[in-house]
Parts: sequence; structure tokens; C-alpha cells
Amino acid sequence: MNQLEQRVSDGLLAGEFRLAFQGIYDVQTGKLARVEALIRWMHPDYGMLLPDAFLVALDHPLVALQLTYHVIDGACRAVAHAQRQGQQVCPIAVNVPPRVVADEHFPSTVMQIARLHGVEPELLELELVETEDSTRLLAAPPLTKPLREAGMRLAIDDFGTGYSSLALLSTIDVDTVKVAREMLDGVPDCPRASAVASGVLSMLEKLNVAVVVEGVETRALARWLAQWPKVLAQGFFYARPTFEYADVPIQERYVAL
Repeated sequence: MNQLEQRVSDGLLAGEFRLAFQGIYDVQTGKLARVEALIRWMHPDYGMLLPDAFLVALDHPLVALQLTYHVIDGACRAVAHAQRQGQQVCPIAVNVPPRVVADEHFPSTVMQIARLHGVEPELLELELVETEDSTRLLAAPPLTKPLREAGMRLAIDDFGTGYSSLALLSTIDVDTVKVAREMLDGVPDCPRASAVASGVLSMLEKLNVAVVVEGVETRALARWLAQWPKVLAQGFFYARPTFEYADVPIQERYVAL
């Protein structure tokens, strides 16, 4: 391990990593549809660090496994606690590196974690960031079959950032496509940007997958997205991340679009 990889591993053991939770909302009603678990490093010297500061450490297989299982365990723990409190729960999304998903022990380990906390696997959605490795994995049914048999949902994250061709969408095995905020830069003010985004969203709706648009921060963009009844949205317009699952707004103080 290099110095950063070792420090991340040590930080996990020392309890320096925490989960934040951000809601994903129905653009028609503003109601909570899903939650995403986000990892934060509460560094004793530098304060709270976002993933960009340490994700390179996931190049080490052991660190990738440690961090992924830490997030999955924390997500299941939070959902189980909410269930015991009688709180409404919904599917929770967790980012997973492709190399971890491809590990032969991954499905059984996730099932063990879910059973430990009494959480149904159907409540877990595994998000793979759009890379060549993830699209290759999601296009190989034998690799995703164990996850499917366990009842877990699969998603591709940051769609539109350059690795997935449109043709590949007809072959990858996913329940959800998360559209990168970059795909909607300029929307709704720029006609050309709006035309491109419209084409992508219309196509995704026809593929019978859930569609989540990331980085929705303005009422103007939320209003524009309301043209697509099945689209979900995530971003500061609806809710910011919170460190307690229970604090995720079930329905944001919603102003009619």
C-alpha cells in the first residue's frame, strides 16, 4: 500500500469515515423515492473530506473492499434503525467499484451484511460509476446473475460522462440509469442543450429503467424535468445531504413547479 491507501485503511479502522444520506425525489410531487448513501472522511487534521480527496486509494483491492463493505454495512444499519423506529424506508443506493462487484465473494458478503441487520436485499441498489470496466461487467449476465438472484438492484452512475455508448444501453443489465449533471449543463436556457437532454431522457424512458438526474439545484431545471413523469431527481433544490438517515426529508417543503 502507498501512504494514502494505508491512511484510508487506518482511518476506517479508527472510525473516521461516516455516511451522509441524500434523498432522491419524484419530480412530479417532490416526495422521497430513494436515498443515496455518501461517504465522508472526518479527517482529524483536515476536517471533512469529500470522496474526490481519497477515491484514488480504491485502486488498492483491499482498500476498495474495506471501504465498500463499510458503506454497505452503514447503509443497512441506518435502514434497520429507521425500520425499528417505524420510519418509512425506501431503496438505498450505494456506490460500488466494478472490481468489488466482480469479486466472487461479493454477493454472499452483501447478503450476510443485509441479514445481520434484518434488511431485505431488495432495498439495496448498487451503483457502478460509468467506466469501461463497469459497462463491460453490466453487459455480462453471468457476472450479474448472483446479484440478481440475491434480489439486489443495479444502477449505472454518472451516465453520459463518456464511457457508455448509446448502443450499449440495449445490453447492460441495470434497473436505474443516473444521468450525470454534465448532460444537462445549459438546460433549460440553451435550446441545443435542452434538445440533447430531451432526446436522452425520452430514450431512457422507453428502456423501462428508472431514471435519476443528478445535481438538480434550481427550480428552473426541476420544472423542465417535470415533462418526464417517471424521472427522479437528486440535488440541492430538493435536499442537501444529512448525516442522519432519519433527517432525510420524506417530503421537502415543496413549492409547486
